[in-house]
Amino acid sequence: MMLGIDGTVLNVALPTLERELHPSSSGLQWIADSYVLANAVLLLFGGALGDRFGRRNVLVGGLAVFGSASLGASLVDTADGLIAARVVLGLGAAILMPATLSSLTSVFSEPRERATAIGIWAGVVGIGSAIGPLLGGFLLTNFWWGSVFLINVPVAVIAIVAALWVMPDSRAPVPPSLDPVAVLLSALGLSFIVWAIIEAPISGWGAGKVLGALVAGAVCLVAFVTWEQHRANPIIDLSLFRIPVFSTASGAVAVMFFGMMGLSFLLSQYLQFVDGDSAMQVGIRFIPSAAGMLIVSPLSSRVVARIGLRASITTGMALAAAGSAMLIGVTRTSGYPLVGLSFTLSAVGMSLSMAPASNAIMGSLPPDRLGGGAGLRSTVQLVGGSFGVAVLGTLASSRYRSTMAAALHGPLRGLPASADAAARDQIGAAIEASNSLHEPLATSLRQAAASGYVAGIHLAAIVGAIVGVAGAVAASRVIPRGTHGTPSSPVTPLSEQGE
Repeated sequence: MMLGIDGTVLNVALPTLERELHPSSSGLQWIADSYVLANAVLLLFGGALGDRFGRRNVLVGGLAVFGSASLGASLVDTADGLIAARVVLGLGAAILMPATLSSLTSVFSEPRERATAIGIWAGVVGIGSAIGPLLGGFLLTNFWWGSVFLINVPVAVIAIVAALWVMPDSRAPVPPSLDPVAVLLSALGLSFIVWAIIEAPISGWGAGKVLGALVAGAVCLVAFVTWEQHRANPIIDLSLFRIPVFSTASGAVAVMFFGMMGLSFLLSQYLQFVDGDSAMQVGIRFIPSAAGMLIVSPLSSRVVARIGLRASITTGMALAAAGSAMLIGVTRTSGYPLVGLSFTLSAVGMSLSMAPASNAIMGSLPPDRLGGGAGLRSTVQLVGGSFGVAVLGTLASSRYRSTMAAALHGPLRGLPASADAAARDQIGAAIEASNSLHEPLATSLRQAAASGYVAGIHLAAIVGAIVGVAGAVAASRVIPRGTHGTPSSPVTPLSEQGE
């Protein structure tokens, strides 16, 4: 619930952070992506820690780090300081998140109970997602922006006490190695690639530093895979990806979060900068999608029992893709109804896919790989989300910049130099610059910026829908027909079958 709150609070707070901290467009993406990326690259390590030292102990430690970093994030006063605090938040989440899922899988070994427990686990994300925007909007309306991060502190304290009181401890029968080389290679590889994607609209795709980062990232990831293949006890058993249900379910998780996180990053800014909503209004407008996730996720195990795993995942991904495609119809004046319907449809689709996919992933793991598998599942989710923010945010930013460049060389030619530079960077800066201009020039600048931002959403929506459709097609072809859940006992990885 705490992680669900943290994700939606930030979306509501982004426009406020833009006004208060004045980050560049890439800086705004890094505020969102620094947490996600730090979380993603360290989740494998967090899962291995739980398998080795006990999942309850690691969960409590992660909660302590997360709560402390939340307190620190509330006290910083610069964009760089907030990015650094978000990195530590990501570290805390990477430690605690795999322990939640691996503990559930360890305690609830009976397939039907496990599916129900994981469905509830996924539904609680909906609770956090519903509470986050409301609390965030209230706090932003009545207090300083840092107060949104303080939400996590009491939740972390309560969770620590509850974990120590009621949660049984468990660990892997054969603890894995921690393998710092693998963690370093994966962290460097993903960081280089995401940095290049975010930097490309500013420096150009052909810039030496962008191409260099892409090459360095690819080399690190190839080295990571090679290193893991030659380890007797790797953090990731790569042979698991030869299991069709495991690999397809992992891909479904990545695709769903690619679209959801990328588009929510853009839509929260649309509602405030283009539609003119307050932070509190944005929080209220996210409730239907969060409620849909809250209601549908716990029921997903029943859906799988009735129509099968393949049909459930495929249908969910198709609905999410349809939700993304609807955003192609968004205009400068269309307002909330279309956005709300689109995001609610995507949330329901995600709910139909996420819990069954998570159950399929965890059900294919042997007992001594539950923590690492949970870490891998969460890594796939967050890499998908991180790339969603980076790729869709970058595409939207590129389209915005090109649209604004045309306007500034045409109808808006002759703006003061400071306003011209601000308008080219991002919509928030353009609107702030318009406040210093006289009418009708101020209105013309705001309208041009809104049109440019909407054009960026259109491009991001097209790409998000294409990725979603491709994922649904892959799921419909790869997941075996008639699969109504995960095996009654974990599937033995191919590496343990002598292959």
